[in-house]
Amino acid sequence: MSDQCSGNNGAVSPYALAKALDDCAKLWWGVSLAAKGLGFLTGAFISFLKPEPVPFIVAGFALIAESCTYRSDALKSAAQQFRRKLDMQDGFGWPIPKTDLSDIWVRSSFWIKRRARSLPADEPYFASTDPPGPVRALRNVSESAWWTKHLSHTMAICCWTTLVIGTIVSIIILILALQATQNHSDQVNVARQVTAFLMFFLSFGIVKLALSYTSLNKNGESSEKAADRALQTTTPEVLSAFKLMYDYHLSRAAGPLFPNWLWRLRERDLNQTWKEHRNGQRTQ
Repeated sequence: MSDQCSGNNGAVSPYALAKALDDCAKLWWGVSLAAKGLGFLTGAFISFLKPEPVPFIVAGFALIAESCTYRSDALKSAAQQFRRKLDMQDGFGWPIPKTDLSDIWVRSSFWIKRRARSLPADEPYFASTDPPGPVRALRNVSESAWWTKHLSHTMAICCWTTLVIGTIVSIIILILALQATQNHSDQVNVARQVTAFLMFFLSFGIVKLALSYTSLNKNGESSEKAADRALQTTTPEVLSAFKLMYDYHLSRAAGPLFPNWLWRLRERDLNQTWKEHRNGQRTQ
């Protein structure tokens, strides 16, 4: 079983398995967001539905959303732990025990295994050509943190922009609707709908996501600068490099996921920028 995970003889690459875990975590995350949205829409359009089953429908969507969030967080944690081991293997040359590889393979769902088999067996995607050791590990941290910094910045902008535009549009609609009608009951209904729409941002978690991506952006920038400072020393120590890498991975694991569309949107630009200005090239 461990050979099947090790990437030997055309078997599944551990890097493909790590990406499959990430993809599955993002899938459950997306389902949880969809369930939250459907629950909100059900409550918002209660006037068009039979009122009796609405509380049960909303509660059902809320339960589905929480269950999917729990599953997504569990997979995300497993993926981050596995990637931490892969990065240590690439940076320091510390091989991952076959027991760990076989355990994570056995515990993976059928969908994850199928997804891993369908992915290309991409090997280490860091640009550094240094031999395994503290210097390579620090360069890997600098590169990974640089990517995290820019990806989280893009997501933070998207979240804050959505929040601000949604709030402004809601207020404009409220003002126009109140001016268009003098009927008190109509005004109350409009106010309720606009308030429900504003509450949607809180229930959907956009504010929390915006704050989380902003925090991740700062942590990524801090880790990048710390790695660059350590590289300026004559002989970086293994213990210092390990601590810096471990701290970076902890902050990355505590942050939110990056959607796949974001990777596709920024990958070419960031790859080219790293190649031209940081003397490296990222292949994934």
